[in-house]
Amino acid sequence: MSLTDFKPHFDNAYQEIFQKVLVAKKIANLRFEPTLKFGESVERVAYDISGVRVRSVVRGSASTIDAITDSSELLTINYEKEAVFHISDGEVKQVGPLNPGEVIGGKIAMKVAIDFDAYVLAETVNAAYTFDTGDLTTLSSSGVPITISSTTTPQFVMRAPAKLRKNNQTLTNLCFVTDSYAAADLAQYLLSKDIDLASSIYKNGETEMRTGGAEVYISENLTATTVLGMATNATAGDTVTHNGLTYTIVASPSAAGDVDLGADADTTRANLTAAFNQGAGAGTAYIAWTGANLITWEDGKITATNDNTANTMTVVSIGTGAVTVSETLIAGGDSWTTNYINCYFGKKGGIDAVVQDLKEVDMRQTADRRGTNVFSSLLGGYKTYADGAKQFLNVKLAR
Repeated sequence: MSLTDFKPHFDNAYQEIFQKVLVAKKIANLRFEPTLKFGESVERVAYDISGVRVRSVVRGSASTIDAITDSSELLTINYEKEAVFHISDGEVKQVGPLNPGEVIGGKIAMKVAIDFDAYVLAETVNAAYTFDTGDLTTLSSSGVPITISSTTTPQFVMRAPAKLRKNNQTLTNLCFVTDSYAAADLAQYLLSKDIDLASSIYKNGETEMRTGGAEVYISENLTATTVLGMATNATAGDTVTHNGLTYTIVASPSAAGDVDLGADADTTRANLTAAFNQGAGAGTAYIAWTGANLITWEDGKITATNDNTANTMTVVSIGTGAVTVSETLIAGGDSWTTNYINCYFGKKGGIDAVVQDLKEVDMRQTADRRGTNVFSSLLGGYKTYADGAKQFLNVKLAR
């Protein structure tokens, strides 16, 4: 049978949900969106005038000529993702007045939207300046994420805009992107507590709350950063858990999630890092995830880095929002030492984004079974230019 009503209903649901989910599209700069095509790029020139000094004039003497430099930056339209599902003719027939395309298609559309949103918001880590506990009371960042409290909230609200202003940014058109829990915690401590956060928090991702003169947006697609301290070699049977996945350190890896126990801490930590990345070393340094665990891991969104000097493994998780971590590293008492989300605070437009083609649903009749494969895809790109990076802060909030 033919799906006469499926495609238009699905397209409408896709477009509507996509617009509601994309918080990044509300705070990003979309100036290039109308003109670019897949594979094309925008080259922008950034000028560095830091070497030019304002000098006193000495009459009769030659002027001192300072040098300026420039560099080019590219935004390339190279984000291309798709989500595909199959719907059988029998399913369409049996649902009666319901439209499976509108229901199922809406959920698939949300997956595509969330993925792109996560990558755009991940550009927050490219901010020219960070804002953490050190900035609450001093003139520099300390690297320690902020724990929200009745003390730190007013400090953040007043000093985050101050740091932007100190770095020559006008305090107009400001926004703050954080997650639901952080927004709720901030609301508890702000002087103006008459905020119906529950009813407004999911309205296009924007709340009725303002903090530090900035509109507050809610996203669960923020990037998380976690740091595992591991100076002492593990013992067989020790575990490291990150966002619901448990890695078990063993002498002879055999099951998915097993990590090879090395001769020393550096080797074991390197093997654990390889397991988090699910790249080189599969089958020897670790056993790769499969099935549902591989979906939880999320292809391409987890990046772990080993540091033998600091005895740490740093994990950056795009789009996960706040993550939960734990460990049973018994021998050395090592543990996860840092866990925070990277929140955007600053002028709207600091990140450039292009949603070049939110393609129409491509439906293809299957040759080996009755039904249709439905393809949903998106073409786009994102970039933080050097001048844009100065317009916002990467606010590190502890989790």
